[in-house]
Amino acid sequence: MRSPSVRASMAAILAVLLLAPLPGAAQQPRGGGVLRIAHVGEPPSLDTQITGGAIPTHILNNVYEGLFAMDSKFQPRPMLADRLEISQDRRTYTFTLRRGARFHHGREMTSDDVRASLERWGRVNVRGRVVFDNVEGIATPDPQTVVVRLKEPYALFVSEIGSYHSPAAVYPKEVIDEVAPGAPVRRFIGTGPYRIAERVPDRYIRLERFEGYASRAEPSDGGTGRKNAYFDAIFFIPVPDPATRVAGVQRNEFQFAQNIPSDEYDRIRAIPDLVPHVATIPFWAAVIFNNRAGVMTNRKVRQAFQAAVDSEAVMRAAYGPPRFWRLSPGLMPKEHPMYTEAGKELYNQNNPQRARQLLQESGYRGEPVRWMTSTDFPPLANAAQVIKPMLERVGLTVDLQVMDWAALVGRRVRPELWDAFSVQIPFFPDPVLMTPLQGNFPGWWTDRDGQAMIELLKRHTNPSVRREIWSRLQKRWYEDAGSLRLGDFFEMAVYRRELKGFFEAPTNTWWNAYLER
Repeated sequence: MRSPSVRASMAAILAVLLLAPLPGAAQQPRGGGVLRIAHVGEPPSLDTQITGGAIPTHILNNVYEGLFAMDSKFQPRPMLADRLEISQDRRTYTFTLRRGARFHHGREMTSDDVRASLERWGRVNVRGRVVFDNVEGIATPDPQTVVVRLKEPYALFVSEIGSYHSPAAVYPKEVIDEVAPGAPVRRFIGTGPYRIAERVPDRYIRLERFEGYASRAEPSDGGTGRKNAYFDAIFFIPVPDPATRVAGVQRNEFQFAQNIPSDEYDRIRAIPDLVPHVATIPFWAAVIFNNRAGVMTNRKVRQAFQAAVDSEAVMRAAYGPPRFWRLSPGLMPKEHPMYTEAGKELYNQNNPQRARQLLQESGYRGEPVRWMTSTDFPPLANAAQVIKPMLERVGLTVDLQVMDWAALVGRRVRPELWDAFSVQIPFFPDPVLMTPLQGNFPGWWTDRDGQAMIELLKRHTNPSVRREIWSRLQKRWYEDAGSLRLGDFFEMAVYRRELKGFFEAPTNTWWNAYLER
C-alpha cells in the first residue's frame, strides 16, 4: 500500500498531465501581440465610402461597420441595426438601431449619424449613387430609428448597403459635416473592433484594438456576429516585391502576406513554419474596355480584341498550375446558384481569322490601344504581356502602359487618357453588384438592352425569373464585348503557422484572429 505522501505526489503529477495541452491540441485564443501583414501596396484612401477594391477592403472592414453585413453564405444580416421591418409594398425600410454601439472617439451612435452616412454614401460612392437614385427620402423619428423610403421596390437594397466592397459604413455625423460635399473625410472614425491609429505613407498603416468596441452576441459567421479584437495592433505594410513578402514571413517580420506567386506553392509547403493559403472564393481576371471615349467605343474593335485572345494560354502564363485558375464563361462562379454559360461561344475564342475580319469591318486605321496594367499585381502585368502579341498578330496597335496600382486607379476615371485597363474582379454576391456591368464604373458599359436587364434584375425576387434574366444579360454582355473576361483565379497568400482564426469573408478578416503561444 502506497504512503499518503506518494499518493499526494502521484496526484500532483496527474493534475499537471491533465492540465498540459496535448500535442497538436488547439489553444484558446489569447489577447495581445502584434500582427504584421505584407500588402502589395497602399489604399488610395482610408475613406471607405469613397474607395474600393481588395487592398482598402482588407484593411478597412476591421475599422468600419454598416447597418448590415454579409454572412458566410453571402446573405445580409444585422450589424449596427438590431432589426429591420419592410413594408408590404417593399418600399419602406424601418431600421431599429442596436443600442450601445460606440464610435472610436467614444460617442454612442444615433440615427442622425446613420442618416448622414447613408446620404453621403449616396453622393460619393459609385454603387451608392445608383441606389440613391431610387431613394425618396430618409427620416429619423427618434435616436434609435431610421426609415428609408424607396421610389420603387429594390430587391437588393439591404445587400447593397451591407456590401463587402463598397459598404454604406456609418461615420459620426460631425465627421461628415466638417468636409465639403464630395470631399474625403479628414478623420477616419468608425465603430469596428479596430481603430486607425497611425498612417505613415509608403511605410505602414497601424490599427489598434478599440477597447470600447460593442460586439454583437451571435456566433461569428462570415462578416457578421461576434467580433473579438485579440491583437494589440495590426500593421499593414506595403511590400511591392512578392519575393520580399515571402522572405519576410519566413523571417517572422510579417505573419501574413498577400498575393504570392503560384510557383512558390511547393517551396512554401515544404517550410515547417509556413502555410500556403489558396483562396476558396475566386476572383476573375479581366480587361476593361473604355466604352465612352477612344478607339474601343467601336463595337467591332472590342469584338476583335475578344476574338483574338487565347484565354487558356494567358491564364497559364499569369497564374501557373491549374489549381490556381480555371476557364469558365460564367461571370458568376460555378459554385453560385446564378451561374450560367450563356454566351460561351464568344468566350476564349482564340480565333485570329475572325478578329482580322472584324477589324476590317470596323474601319480601324491603326490607332494605338492605350492599355494600362500594374506591376503591383504581377499576374495582370504578365497577362498583358502575353495578350499583346496576340492582338498585334491580328493588326491591332497596342500601347502597353505599366504603372503602379494607385496611378492606374487615378487615371481610369478620366476616359480621355486610356482605352483598356487590367483588373481583378472580386466576388460579388449578386450580378447586379458586379462592377464591369455598371454604367458608372470606369469602362462605362451603357448598352441599352444590357442596362434594361439590370433594372429587371433589381426588381425581381423570384430565383427562376432572375436566373433567366441573368442568362440573357450575360449573353448580351458577350455579344457587345462590353469588356474581356479571361478566367477565374484563386489567389494565394502565405502565413505563419502560429497565426490562427482568420477567415475569408470573402477577403481575409482579422477580428477573431490571434497568435498561438
